[in-house]
Amino acid sequence: MKTNRSTCDEQRLAAFLDERTTPDEQAWLESHLETCFACRQRLHQAAGDRDSWEDAARLLRDEPFDAEPLSGWSESAESDDVAGDVDSDWATQHAAVASDGTQRVLDALAPTDDPRMLGRLGGYEILGVIGAGGMGVVLKGFDASLNRYVAIKVLAPHLANHGAARRRFSREAQAAAAVVHPHVVAIHAVSAEARPPFLVMPYLRGMSLQRRIDEHGPLSVAEVLRIGAQTASGLAAA
Repeated sequence: MKTNRSTCDEQRLAAFLDERTTPDEQAWLESHLETCFACRQRLHQAAGDRDSWEDAARLLRDEPFDAEPLSGWSESAESDDVAGDVDSDWATQHAAVASDGTQRVLDALAPTDDPRMLGRLGGYEILGVIGAGGMGVVLKGFDASLNRYVAIKVLAPHLANHGAARRRFSREAQAAAAVVHPHVVAIHAVSAEARPPFLVMPYLRGMSLQRRIDEHGPLSVAEVLRIGAQTASGLAAA
């Protein structure tokens, strides 16, 4: 029986979230949602219960992503043994200050043999929380097999159980991984089917642009032009 595709209904949106749509129906829904604000709102409402969206709101209020060296962490000692670099109280301190949404991600970590670490995610030891946002949490990890530090973006708990969100997470990671450019962060790996889903990127030292402005005031014209040119160059490559 043919259905009226001029509007979406809650059952169809629920089927989309639960991966119960046919490929043709899914393609149409994705296209329709790009232009239908009302249906996007209904999809957002169907994607999580009240508690989930309260967690999302808390994540959005968290401090923006900041890749500046983490407090309690000695960057100067990183080149040798990771176990010797971590203060014994550091993991506990960061777990205590993490938001509720971030804490849900930390609670999902596998146990680690090193009590000074927060846990393990896949093959990575987790040292701490770098930042959080509406789509997920960024962790600092250590890849022992390659002896390097990495940044691990974990899909937010309120999105991790929905097939559509996981597929989008995977597609975005694949698209980013296809771009090789000095002003585009590389993707080392993606694990969209993990619980929770995550992707792995280089660990970059520095600070966010917002924090740079907050702490040092407006950028000079030369800095604005430099950052704008680098951003445009990266976007052009993508």
